Amino acid sequence: MKSKQDFNMHTHTKRCGHAYGDDEQYVLAAIDAGFKQLGFSEHIGYTWFDIPTDRMLYRDTNDYLTSIYHLKEKYRDKIDIKVGFEIEYYDSEVDFLKDMRERCDYMIVGQHCKYVDGFGFDYLCRDEDVRDYTDLVCKAMRSGLVSCLAHPDYFMLGRRSFSKACEEAAHQIAQCAVECDILLEVNLKGRKSGKKPYAQGDAYPYPYRPFWEIIAQYPVQCVYGYDAHVPVDLLDERAIDECNKLIEGLNLTFADEFKIK
Repeated sequence: MKSKQDFNMHTHTKRCGHAYGDDEQYVLAAIDAGFKQLGFSEHIGYTWFDIPTDRMLYRDTNDYLTSIYHLKEKYRDKIDIKVGFEIEYYDSEVDFLKDMRERCDYMIVGQHCKYVDGFGFDYLCRDEDVRDYTDLVCKAMRSGLVSCLAHPDYFMLGRRSFSKACEEAAHQIAQCAVECDILLEVNLKGRKSGKKPYAQGDAYPYPYRPFWEIIAQYPVQCVYGYDAHVPVDLLDERAIDECNKLIEGLNLTFADEFKIK
């Protein structure tokens, strides 16, 4: 574990409808925080389906790319800025995602929904849904599109117990991450939703320690992700230390850099 990381590749913008602040404010906050690299990874918008408070509208894609590429050039002497997307993987959207990958520097996968236009894993996540979640994120990791799996334990938001299916999911995700050389993100934002009453005891939904106890059994490379939704998130000096307390004593390996696929 580290007490400091000089990059963050999980950063949103106000275009997703649930983040705030201008693009340049995120850059200035990252510089103030001493980051050497900042990656913007806005929730990707789909051509035929929009939820204004959930993800960027597809029609705002060009504005997003133009703005971040402009900031990348403007601040090139102060910080290395990367332009990316946080995607959700669906078989029906593979061609679209491949086209979008050509327009950016990198992608991460953060699987929030089972279907592109519906069920979210944070509402009611049964064992069968955990298995579907695992199938989708492993497909994303094997697709060659993504460099990192964001909040891999996200499904715990929709659960109140860590079942055998959850254990199996953690093993499968770890095995796939090793196989594909994909980074797993210890998400620093999950603790902000407060502790939930799990059968195993009150805990934050992510990082969820029983999940990471299994991940620690594998030679997985990890990174911290601020999952910034306001610029000041990047200035939270306590975030990593607080998350480290949740995974204290686990043999997790943290990467010194974000390897882009």
